[in-house]
Formats: sequence, C-alpha cells, structure tokens
Amino acid sequence: MLARLRQALARTEAMGRGLETNFFWDPNSTQTIALELQRWALERPGDPFLTFEDRRWTVGSFDAAVNRHARAWRRAGVVAGETVALVLENRPAYLFHYYALAKLGVVAALINPALRGAALSHALRASEARAVVVGEGQLDGLRELAESSDADAVPVSPERVFVDVEGGLGREPEGSGAWVCLGWSSWAEGVAGCSPLPIPEVREHPLTKVVAYIYTSGTTGLPKPAVVKHHRQRRAGDVFGGLAMLTAADIVYVALPLYHASASMIGVSMTIARRAQLVLARRFSASRFWPECRAHGVTTCIYIGELCRYLHNQPPRPDDGEHEVRCFVGNGLRDDIWDGFCERFGIERVVEFYAATEGNAETANVFNLRGTVGPLLFWKMAVVRWDPARGEVVRDAKGRCVRAPFGEPGLLIGKINDRNPYAGYKDAAASQRKILRDVFAPGDAWFDTGDLLRVDRLLHLHFVDRLGDTFRWKGENVSTQEVAEQLNGAPGVLESNVYGVEVPGSEGRAGMAAIVVDGDFDPRAFYAHVSEVLPTYAQPRFLRIVAAMGTTGTFKHKKNDLRDQGWDPARVDDPLLIWDRSSSSYVTLDRATRDAALRGERSL
Repeated sequence: MLARLRQALARTEAMGRGLETNFFWDPNSTQTIALELQRWALERPGDPFLTFEDRRWTVGSFDAAVNRHARAWRRAGVVAGETVALVLENRPAYLFHYYALAKLGVVAALINPALRGAALSHALRASEARAVVVGEGQLDGLRELAESSDADAVPVSPERVFVDVEGGLGREPEGSGAWVCLGWSSWAEGVAGCSPLPIPEVREHPLTKVVAYIYTSGTTGLPKPAVVKHHRQRRAGDVFGGLAMLTAADIVYVALPLYHASASMIGVSMTIARRAQLVLARRFSASRFWPECRAHGVTTCIYIGELCRYLHNQPPRPDDGEHEVRCFVGNGLRDDIWDGFCERFGIERVVEFYAATEGNAETANVFNLRGTVGPLLFWKMAVVRWDPARGEVVRDAKGRCVRAPFGEPGLLIGKINDRNPYAGYKDAAASQRKILRDVFAPGDAWFDTGDLLRVDRLLHLHFVDRLGDTFRWKGENVSTQEVAEQLNGAPGVLESNVYGVEVPGSEGRAGMAAIVVDGDFDPRAFYAHVSEVLPTYAQPRFLRIVAAMGTTGTFKHKKNDLRDQGWDPARVDDPLLIWDRSSSSYVTLDRATRDAALRGERSL
C-alpha cells in the first residue's frame, strides 16, 4: 500500500511539473532537451536508457555516442544555423545524429526515408540542407537522383553526402562502389576517433532557436517543412511526460517512424525529460507489438492514426491483458473502438491529444475522458463557424468571426501572441496563408488549423474531420470521420476509409467508402446497418472492396488516389458496389450500372 501511495504521489508530481512547463517558460532559457540529456548523462551515467532489438545503452553510453557524432559533424564543417537532412530508418544512429545536431545548434530536417524521385528531391530542396546523411536502405533512392539528368536533383555537394552503414566500419553495403564514385563519404570513417566528452555548445542555444524541420503529411500538396523550435520540443517532453505521469521507473515504447513528431518530439523527448527508459522498434508490427512490450516491461506506448485499430483487429488471444502497459499517448484513437480497445488490453489511461506540427493550437485529454482530444483552452484557441459551401469562415456584419455553438463542427483556430507563438513553415509565404486576421478584434491574428472540431457542454473538444475531407451531398455536410466510425461497426467490416466523389450532373460529392472485409461481410446486412445508423445523405453511395488499406508512413489513410479514381469500373481494379434502394442492398457496380446512374435511371 505504501509503495502504491509513493508511486501515485510521484505520478501526480510529474503531471504537475509537466503542466507548469506548458504555462510558464522562459524564452531566453537554454534548457533544451539536448541539454537535459547531457545533464542526465553527467549526473547518472549508469541509468538504463535505450533498448533496440538485442542492444542496450545506458544514458552515459548513449550520450557519449551523441558527442562523438557531434564532433564528427563539426569536423565536417557544419555550423550552427545550418541544416542537415536525415534520411534514415528507425535505429539508434538516427537519435545519435539528431541530438548531436541539436547540441551544435544545427537544424535537423527529418525526411521520410520512403520518399523517392521528385518527392525526395523536393524535400531536400525545401529544407535548404547543407549536408545529408543517408542510411544504406535509402541509398538507392538518393543514388537515382544523383545519377538523373537533373544536375540539381540532390541540392548538396557530393562531399557533404554521408552514408551511415548500420554496423559501422567494415560493413559496406552492396553496391557501395557506386556511391563512392559519386564522391559520397562513409560516416563511420568520419566519426572514428572522435571524443565522447560533453559538448559545451549545448548551453548556447535558447529555446527560441529552431531544432528541426518536420514535414507535413502532404495532404494538400507536396510536404512542407514545418518549423519546430527547442521550446516546442521541451514543452512536448515535459507536458506529455507529465500527462502520462512518467517516472524513472517507466519504459516507453516507440514503434512509429522517428521522422514523425509523435515519435521524436513526444515519445523520445518525454522519455529524456522524465529520465525514463526508451524501447525503439525498427518499424511497427501488429503481431510483434504486444510480445515486444511484454519482453521489455513496457509501461507506456506512443500511437498515431490507425495503429490502435490494427492492434484491435488482431485475433483475440488469452494473454491480451498480460503486460505492464498502462498508458497510451497519441492521437487517432477513434470512438468506435476506444472502449473496446482499452477493455481488451487493460489500458488505464489514454492521453489523446490534438496538435499540428506547424501550429500553436494544442490540447490533450488531461482528464482521461473517452473520445475527447482535450479541453478548449479559451485563452489560446477558439472554434468558429465554417461555411463549407463558400470554403471560408463565417463573419458577422462587423466582419468578425462567429464562435460555433455547442455541438456544431467548426474551424479550430489558435491565437498568435508572444506566449503562444506560431512557428509555421520554413516557407514564409506558406506560413502567412495559414493566418486569419481581424478574427475577434482589429489586428488580431490566429492560426488556421484546417481541422473541424466540435465543443461539448463540458468545454471539451472532439475531432470531426479535416476540412479537405469533409464534403457536401444533397445540401448536407458529411464528415468522413464520423461516417467511417459507423461503417467500422458493420458486420464483416474490418476497416473503412470514406471520401467524397464527383457524380456528373449532381452538386457536391457522393459518399464512397473503401472497406477491408472478412468472410462475414454481406452487402444486404451492410445496407441495413448504414440505414439504421446514418441519415440517407451520409450513407455511402459506392463501396470499393480492398484487400488492404493504403496508409501513409504514420498510419493515416490515403484518400487522394481513391478520390481521383472515383467510382469508374474502367479505372478501378477492385470490386465495386453501388447503393441500391430498390433491393435494400449494395449491388455490383459495372459499366452498364454506372451508365444507367449517369443517365438518371438509377437513383442515388
């Protein structure tokens, strides 16, 4: 009993310290996460810190590796204020490079290692990186660019491209001669012989300096590098470490890609801020997730997007609840599986949050309430009415925005001021396009999140949809997220992705859903389900049966290609079904059926 009381007091203290950092921070301070790492390593070098597969690092040995990497970057001529692009998969070297650069005041551009061709070239150009470090698994993509007809496809001089081979010296990957001929260098040779002693420059970088560029998902165009400053990382580490009630006894599991903010800015940062332990996975695997958590005694997990659904869709096992995990931190846990997920796996606390990498409107589920992303922090954010037909905020006769009433989906905006700064994107013009002005008073400025949320009567926020995903049909607004949650409850449906498609001759867009099904799926039963749980205008007019759902590297559903291919059997190889009121079912959609619908002979 006494041990439990001590643990409860420690967790309460951790939560209090985290919230204190959120409200009171000194912009002139140099208390960065990188400095916290170095201080921890000096004070308690033997503390266990990182586990990756069968390898382990104490915080002292980890920080020593970081320091060697920092000196190697310094020797390579990189200086504070410059940018280095990291094109690496999840492994300890990623963190060595990241914190080495942070200690030197160099900005790390975190680039998705799966990018190829024009997308990779764009990401490198947008970062204005002066150097690139690439892993052996990503060599082919960068080499293809370097050998292309576009001389500027890799906008970095060859001597500043470094290949970091897992395993170090003596482990050159297949085809290494090709990159040596390109003038690229072996990172292992550069870091060999560098001193592991602390880096004094780490104390010179105030919280207002940029630590990283993290790229947006690219749902509205090519990915843009969002600016992340040291204070944002420090606050994320302290606040989420506090909300998760982390102590030094906790073990955090990160299976998300490190180029994503939830992994690097939250998962790793809160582990360092709370001096806990980190278990890093090379990649997410639904089948290996719980065995790895059990093997390492994990207590806290980081999630995003559909990760929890993939775990929930795994066949039930008698040992589902046999683990030490008590808390999940992330965003994207949907209402339709929230309770079932927590009950099945014995999760006591879910810290669901809302945030945009480039923005300033953040909140989190402080009170562990089902389905909410957190309270509406009225001093820094607001939800205003949105006109989907005009694609703009609603303004009154005086030209001011109108706050959305309880329950009505509206645009979430974040107030921009000295205490709640907006970092935006590296591209200043792109940053300006996300600012609303004269919102509630002359000259005020607010960040446009591009997301629809609603406020309940307890002043808590609920995510509704991305503005680009919501569509109108028959004069009504349809939230793809809310429809998907209902479809996921239909018999035989494992996963759904809802989007709007054009129907020639009709205004707006009709609902369409790509669904992953099992052997129990029956079109007639599905029709009965949607008729019961959704109004007629929100019921999908078209279904696309897919073997697996396409997702981004951070488990968000891909919609653009599905939306572009629409409901045309000539463009879609997957089975298609169409809503059929006459038979109270969904029936096969072939070319003849499509033509009949276009002629108006089949009601939609």
